[in-house]
Amino acid sequence: MKAIRFHEFGGPEVLKLEDVPDLEPGPGEVLVRVHSSGVNPTDITTRSGRASYPSTFAFPAMLGREASGTVERVGDGVTERSVGERVVVRGAGFSYAELVVAPEPAVFKLPDGLGMTDASTVAITYTTAWDAVVNRANVTAGQTVLVQGAAGGVGVAAVQIAKSLGATVIGTAGSDEKLEWAKAQGLDHGVNYSNGEYAPAVKELTGGDGVDAVIDGVGGKAFVECFGCLKSGGRVVIYGTAGGREVNFNLANLFRTRAQVMGAGGTGTSRADFERILQMLADGTLQPTVDRTWPLAEAGEAQRYVEERRVRGKVALVVA
Repeated sequence: MKAIRFHEFGGPEVLKLEDVPDLEPGPGEVLVRVHSSGVNPTDITTRSGRASYPSTFAFPAMLGREASGTVERVGDGVTERSVGERVVVRGAGFSYAELVVAPEPAVFKLPDGLGMTDASTVAITYTTAWDAVVNRANVTAGQTVLVQGAAGGVGVAAVQIAKSLGATVIGTAGSDEKLEWAKAQGLDHGVNYSNGEYAPAVKELTGGDGVDAVIDGVGGKAFVECFGCLKSGGRVVIYGTAGGREVNFNLANLFRTRAQVMGAGGTGTSRADFERILQMLADGTLQPTVDRTWPLAEAGEAQRYVEERRVRGKVALVVA
């Protein structure tokens, strides 16, 4: 089969399309012929050498964590999936390839109404956003939520999920163009953080009250400033650090705002919740946001597009 591999850390140019041995499913596993694979920022940190690596990491290495496709074969003991079924793979060992093998619990039936390319881009972003908005921030109807980086993959998913719960959503982004795009996905109000401090604008939009929750995938200075946007007792949920991992933080912000600070991630979203997410995507309650696609051989260019922050929503590699 064909797959993308890299033999050293570096830029997008280290990604190579190579022939690798075909796969066979073991007991409890499902072999999927990939239609398309989502591209995520974590793929880029892995390729570049900036990730935290398990002791088993070795070159040549492969990338990708989510895919859509068709079941090719099943291993002994598989009872829920069948050959020919259209599926989504969540948390794959790799997905920039023509074939992937995954444990049966990681393979989900693709509901009618959700296309293959769209489906390949939702397993990471929507589960992360769901954990942040639903499980951790506990957003409910009538509340106001601030989503940092609202035009990113997880950001726009958080916007949509919060709106589906009946919240008013304010979002930040680095350009007016990205904010206008996010408004087309359900964002109520946008604040361009490139114009300077954004907290005063958020406070003005809330009549001085502040927001009930902040969903933050930016970190850095944006994380520090978000405490100036909160109501007393508000929640800050952080799932990413695109703007910086380390900050100088005044602990007085915590007792001044009575804030709760929590982390979130896709692993906090259950299998049943992901099935619910897929159905919401299929019935139009949530809307996939595929910005662009590339063929598998051009994985480096797809990653470059994400790395340069040109993406709005998600991008995918189309394999079949």
